[in-house]
Amino acid sequence: MTASAKASEGNPIVGLAGWLNHWARLQPERPFMTWQGTCITYAQADRLVRTAAASLARLDRQNGATGRIVLYSQNCPAAIIVWLAAQAAGLVPVTLNRAHRGTILADVVSRSAPSVVVCDPEGVDILKESTGEGKLHIVSLGMSTADELGELLTEAGRAIDVPLRPDPGSDGTIMFSSGTTGRSKGVVIPHGMFDAGPKQLQEAWAVTETDVFHCWAPWFHIAAQLDVFALALRSGASVALFQSFSLSRFWEQIRDSGATIFGGFVSILEMLYAQEPDPRDRDHRLRFGIAGHIPAALRSNFQNRFGVPMLDAYGMSEAEPLSIPRPDRPVPDGSCGRANPDFRVEIQDEEGRTCPAGEEGEIVFRPLSDHVMMSGYLDEPERSRAAWRNGWFLTGDLGTMDSDGNIFFRDRKSEFIRVKGENVSPQEVESVLMGHPGIAEVAVVGVASELGEHEILAIVVPRADLCAADLQEWCASRMAKFMVPRHIRIVAELPRTPTSKVQRSELHKLLETSPSAS
Repeated sequence: MTASAKASEGNPIVGLAGWLNHWARLQPERPFMTWQGTCITYAQADRLVRTAAASLARLDRQNGATGRIVLYSQNCPAAIIVWLAAQAAGLVPVTLNRAHRGTILADVVSRSAPSVVVCDPEGVDILKESTGEGKLHIVSLGMSTADELGELLTEAGRAIDVPLRPDPGSDGTIMFSSGTTGRSKGVVIPHGMFDAGPKQLQEAWAVTETDVFHCWAPWFHIAAQLDVFALALRSGASVALFQSFSLSRFWEQIRDSGATIFGGFVSILEMLYAQEPDPRDRDHRLRFGIAGHIPAALRSNFQNRFGVPMLDAYGMSEAEPLSIPRPDRPVPDGSCGRANPDFRVEIQDEEGRTCPAGEEGEIVFRPLSDHVMMSGYLDEPERSRAAWRNGWFLTGDLGTMDSDGNIFFRDRKSEFIRVKGENVSPQEVESVLMGHPGIAEVAVVGVASELGEHEILAIVVPRADLCAADLQEWCASRMAKFMVPRHIRIVAELPRTPTSKVQRSELHKLLETSPSAS
C-alpha cells in the first residue's frame, strides 16, 4: 500500500494544500516541481504556500473580504504556489486564461469579484489596460523561481501552521471555460472534485512518488490542475513544469527531467510524429502519454515509433475525468475507455432515450457520488439548470458506446458538417486522412456550398510533395462519397491557439489564400 493510500485511510486528507503538507512532512527533500533547471522540494513548496496563505488572508480582509483571489499568470512555479496558498487560506482561487485581453478579460475579472489579483509581470500592464488603473489590488509575481511572490513574501507575517481543511463541497477553484454560445462560463469546482478524480486516476495508472509528470500545458486549465498537479500531489510525485510546448526541445526535456508521464493534444502528437525519425526516439523513461480523441492510425504510429503507450482520455472542466483508460487494459481503436466509476455515462438521443450499443447520440452523465463534478456555473443558475435534462448532464458531445461500456467520442455537436443531408464528423474525416503516408497534419471544416449546407475543406500539412487531386482520389476509396473533401488546401502549418489547438475559426480563410485542388 502506498503512503498516500495509508494516509487516506487512516486520517483522510482533504484539499491539495493538505496533500502538499502531508508529503512535506513525509518526504521533505523529494522534488515537488522543477523549472528551468531549479528544483522546488515538497518542504520548500509547503513553507512558501503556508507563508503566502497568511498574506493572502490578510490582503483579502484589507480589500473587501470577497474571499476570491484572481490569478492571471503564465506557467511558472510562483503561480502554482499562489493557487495552492489561496486554497490553504480558505480562499477561492479564480484561474484565468492568460491569453484573454480587453473586454473579455475585464468581464471575467469583474464577474470574479476578487479582493486581490495576482499576475506575472507582463500581465500587470495587460490587466491595467483592460480593466482600468487603480481599481484592483495587484500582486506581481516573478517568473524565475517559486519564491518570487512579491508582497506575499516581502510583507508576510507568520505563516499559517497547517492548511485549512476544506469541506469537500466548498469551492476549490473557479475557471472560465468557453461555451458554444454566449460568454465564457465560470465553472465552480469543489474541493471534492480535486480529490475524487486524482484518486481514481492514481489507482488506474498506478502513479507513485517515483513518477515525474512532464507538463507544458497551461496551468490554468483543468488538465494541468487536476490530471497533473492534483494527481502528483496525491501521489507524492514530481512535476517538470515548462512555460510552453517546444517541438525542438520536447524529447530533450523528457530525457533531462526523467519524465514518466506526459500529456497533450492530438496536434502535439501529430507535430512530434511529423519530425524526422531519430536514433534516440525510444531513449526515455515514459510509461505512457495521455491525449484526447486520438485517431487510431496516429495512436498506432506514435506507439510503434516512440514506444510510448498512448491513452485516449475524455473529460471536461465540469467533470474530469469522465473516462479512465488504463495502461493494463487495451481498448478498441478510437475509444477513450470506460466511464470513471464515480459517474454513470450513457449515450442518449434527442428525446433523452438511451441509445443501443453502437448507435450515435449525445454523451450524457450523472454523478454517483457527491462533489465529484462542478457545483454549477458562477452566478448563472439558469445556465446551470439548462445543462441538465432529467437528471443527466448534457456534454454537447456526440459519441457511441459499445456493449462492453467503452466510450467513443465522435465530435462536438456544433462542429458537425452537413453535406447533402448527411452529418459529417470532421474528426472522422481527419482520422482517415491521417492514415495517408504523405500527411503530417490535417484539419477539416465545413464551408458554405452554393447549393446550400456545406462542402468539406481539408487543410493539409504535407510531409513531402503532395498532389491534392491524388489525395482526393485516395480518399474516395476510403470513405463515403459525401465525406470526401471537395476542397483541399496545402499549407506549411495550421493556425493554432496559444495552447496549440487548431484554430478552426481561421481555417475558412485558407480557402482563398492557399494552393488548392477543387
